[in-house]
Amino acid sequence: MDCLFTATSAVCVTGLITVDTATAWSGWGQGVILCLIQLGGLGIMTFSVALLYLAGRRPAAHSYQAVRGALGPIPASELGRVIKDVVVYTAVTEGLGAAVLWWRFGLDYGWARGLALGVFHSISAFCNAGFSMFSTSLMAYRADPTVNLAVMGLITAGGIGFLVIEELLKRLRTWRQGRRPPRLSLHTRMVLTTSGVLVLGGAGVLWIFEYIANHGQVWGGSLWPVFFTAVTPRTAGFNTIPMNALSNASVALLLGLMFVGASPGSCGGGVKTTTLAVLVSMVRTHLRGRRGAEAWGRRVEEGQVGAALSLVLGSLALLGLALMVLLSLHLPKGPLGHQRGEFLVLCFEAVSAFGTVGLSLGATAKLTTAGKLVVIMLMFIGRVGPLSFVYSIAQRMKAPRYRLAEEHVLIG
Repeated sequence: MDCLFTATSAVCVTGLITVDTATAWSGWGQGVILCLIQLGGLGIMTFSVALLYLAGRRPAAHSYQAVRGALGPIPASELGRVIKDVVVYTAVTEGLGAAVLWWRFGLDYGWARGLALGVFHSISAFCNAGFSMFSTSLMAYRADPTVNLAVMGLITAGGIGFLVIEELLKRLRTWRQGRRPPRLSLHTRMVLTTSGVLVLGGAGVLWIFEYIANHGQVWGGSLWPVFFTAVTPRTAGFNTIPMNALSNASVALLLGLMFVGASPGSCGGGVKTTTLAVLVSMVRTHLRGRRGAEAWGRRVEEGQVGAALSLVLGSLALLGLALMVLLSLHLPKGPLGHQRGEFLVLCFEAVSAFGTVGLSLGATAKLTTAGKLVVIMLMFIGRVGPLSFVYSIAQRMKAPRYRLAEEHVLIG
C-alpha cells in the first residue's frame, strides 16, 4: 500500500506521503520517485509526443488533441516546436534552480550530498510535487532567503503555464527588436492577474489571521513563511512551518487556495486560475446587467463559461462524496487533533489530494487502508480528471441548430 500510494502521489505530482521520503526509501527508490515526478509533471503524453518527434515521426491525431488539451490551443504546424520549447524550458529552469539549491545545500551537507538535494528539490518544486528529502520538508530553511526565493520561483515557473511563458518571451523578443509588443491574450491576462491576487492577497490575509490568532506574534516576525505558505498551496506541497500550527481561519484560507490551484498547461493541479477568473468575470458581467463573461474588453466564449461552472460544481460534488466516505471510515485510533475535529482535518487532506497539493495536517499516514484508497482515487482524478473533463467537453462543443423554449424559474 505504501508503494502504491507513493507511486500515485509522485506521478500525480501531489506530495502526500504515508512514509517519510527521506528515510523510508533507498537511493534507488528516491530516484524512481524523482523520475515519476518528472514524468507526471510534464505529462506522459507530452513525453510520448516528444519521443515521437525525436524519432522523426509525427503523432497521431488523438495524440495531438491530447497535447492540445494539456498545453492549450496549439496549431498543428507548431506542435513540434512547442514540445521542444517545453522540454528546453523545463531543463533550463530546473537546471538553474538545482544550481542555486546545490550551492546552498552544499554549504550544510557537502557538495556531493548538496548536489543530490539540489536536483531533487529543484525538480520537485518545478513540477509542483512537494516531495522533500528532508523529514521536516523545508522547515529548517524557514527564514533562509536563498532557499525561499529559489523554491518559490520554481513553483511559480512550473505552475504558471507553458503557453503563458512562451507568450511573455515572445513579447520580450518583440520589444528588444524595437517593435511594439502585441496585446496580451485574455488567457495570459487572466493567469497573471489571478495568480498575483491569490499570492499577494493570500499572504496578506494569512498574516492577518495568524496575527490575530497568535496575539501579534507571527512566526518570529519573519515574512518569509507568510509568502511561502501563500505560494505553496498553488499545488506545490512544501512547507516551512508545521501545518498543525496554523489557525483554523488560515486552514480555511488554504483550502480555497488549494482548490483553485495552478494555471492551465502547467505542472500543477486544481480547478485552475482561469476557471476562477471566468466565474468572477461572469458574476461581474451579470451584476452590470449583461450576459456571459466579459473581461479586459473581451468576451469569453459561452461554452467555456459553462465548462468552468461544470468543472467547479463537479469538483465540489466529488470532494463532498469523498469527504463523506472518509468521515464514515474514521481513523483507526480515534480522532486526529481534538482542536479541529476530524471534519476539518479530513477535508484538508481531501482537497489537498484532489488539488494535487501535498500539504497535510497529519491524517494521511494514519488513515485506514480504505481511506488511503480514497485519497489515491482523489489524487488520480485530481490530476487526470479535470483535464479529461475539459477535453471531452471541448470535443462535443458543436453549435446546435435549434434552441429550446425558455421558462422562468425562481433564483435565490
